[in-house]
Formats: sequence, C-alpha cells, structure tokens
Amino acid sequence: MDAHDVRASKRHVSLPIGRAARLAFDIDTMRAGCCKAANLLLAQKKVDEAEVEECARLDEALAKAHLILKAAIREVMLSRITRRSRTRK
Repeated sequence: MDAHDVRASKRHVSLPIGRAARLAFDIDTMRAGCCKAANLLLAQKKVDEAEVEECARLDEALAKAHLILKAAIREVMLSRITRRSRTRK
C-alpha cells in the first residue's frame, strides 16, 4: 500500500506550533542554566577556563537555535494569520 492509496482525513495537517513554542521556552531555560553554571565556575577559587569556555559555546549554540526557532514560529504564525484573513474576505 502506498500513500496515494490512503485518503486524507483532514484537509490541513496540524503543525506542532505549541510544542515548538514550548521548545523555544525550554531553550531559554537551558541558556539560563549555562549562565548559572558559568557563574558558579567563575566564583571558584581556581577557575577552570576550559569549562567556562564550554559554557559560553553551549550558550552561543543555544542562542542561535533559539533565534532560528523563534523566527520560524513567527513566520508560520504570520502566514496562518495572512492566509485566514484572505479566506474571510
């Protein structure tokens, strides 16, 4: 059986916007964790600069992912609003 033989039950597939928004929130929480870890490392008498650098690199990666995800969510939501406003006219 292939996908062509199966009839779609919905016209529009539901996108996981809520879960993606939750993930964006979780990424923000992870960034806060990186910041907290870096502060704890810097408060120690003997600072392990490699670990502080790792915290910074993780935070930077999370920041990039956060921006990309938020932009994608924003684009999808604006697209939905535009599409719905066109169909109501």
